[in-house]
Amino acid sequence: MTTTSHTPIAPEDFFSETIERFECAARRVGLHERWYSIAGAPLRLRFAGESLLPLMTPAMAHLAIEPQKEAALTVSFFDTESTGTPMLRPRWGLDSYGAKGEITGYNTDRVRTTYQPGDDILRMIDRQRRQAVYWTPTFRLVRWWEVSFPLRTILHWWCIGQPLQTVHAGAVGTATGGGVLIAGRSGSGKSTATLACLFDGLLYAGDDYVLVRCAPVPWVYSLYSTAKVEPGNLELLPGLRPFLHNPGHLETQKAMVFLHRSHPESLTSGLPLKAIFLPRVTGRRETSLRPAAPAQALLTLAPTTLNHLPGAGDEAFRKMSSLVRQVPCYHLEAGTDLPQIPRLVREYLDGPA
Repeated sequence: MTTTSHTPIAPEDFFSETIERFECAARRVGLHERWYSIAGAPLRLRFAGESLLPLMTPAMAHLAIEPQKEAALTVSFFDTESTGTPMLRPRWGLDSYGAKGEITGYNTDRVRTTYQPGDDILRMIDRQRRQAVYWTPTFRLVRWWEVSFPLRTILHWWCIGQPLQTVHAGAVGTATGGGVLIAGRSGSGKSTATLACLFDGLLYAGDDYVLVRCAPVPWVYSLYSTAKVEPGNLELLPGLRPFLHNPGHLETQKAMVFLHRSHPESLTSGLPLKAIFLPRVTGRRETSLRPAAPAQALLTLAPTTLNHLPGAGDEAFRKMSSLVRQVPCYHLEAGTDLPQIPRLVREYLDGPA
């Protein structure tokens, strides 16, 4: 997509042409399908060839299901290098690239489009057709963080008009007590807290991005089994090291583990949401909770979520604002004695052992 054609075309027509490109690629190298359950809705992924399969599927393997009669959303993946199928020339000029790769004139109530030079991934969704497409010039360009949360943007678009929202947070809980959302900026201890809970036997729904339902009852759903931690924190979580997905790249990447391979029994597809915890590393030994205002929870949850996700900012903000008013919010003053964190979460949800 380095040259442009400025022939006017409706966004939904351009989307149809990209799907035709996918179908051409699939006829050339073969079609592969995978199905997943996201918040109880069937998601179908279609791949032209196999090059993108090992990149896009491991993070959601714990949500895999058998093929269904109908999908709530179908996403079609292909790259040009492995399929020999070029993408269409873009129908926009260089002045059409906006924030987060949004293309001026190609983001409507029905169609959403992003393409960011340097990222080199075209993402589109036609919400009326319940279809999306994901294209890149070569599978070799897919960044490690994209592998950790595939479809993050497309699932965010899919949530538009539903009481669902992807959020930058983790979630853990118990089968009897429900779950807590753990929301925090980078360096707040969010991932360390969720993984400490995992190793203590709590159920795990995610440590980076999860899906929340705001109505009729607050709920948190798992999207990815990926665990990501700063390499320097691996000494605090030694149980992760034997399962590292990227042991040779820790100088430039976070340590990444797909927990369906190491802790499948601890993964949950979702939990009723009972509270929001806002972690803060204190340097003290003890861990404690103190009440937080809903506004404080919103100021923690919303900025990082909205900064990562293109489009639908006002609607996403309203959903998160509704969520923080429905459940209790607390500051999690995280101490250095990590086992205290899951003990406190467990006691909050189920009462003292």
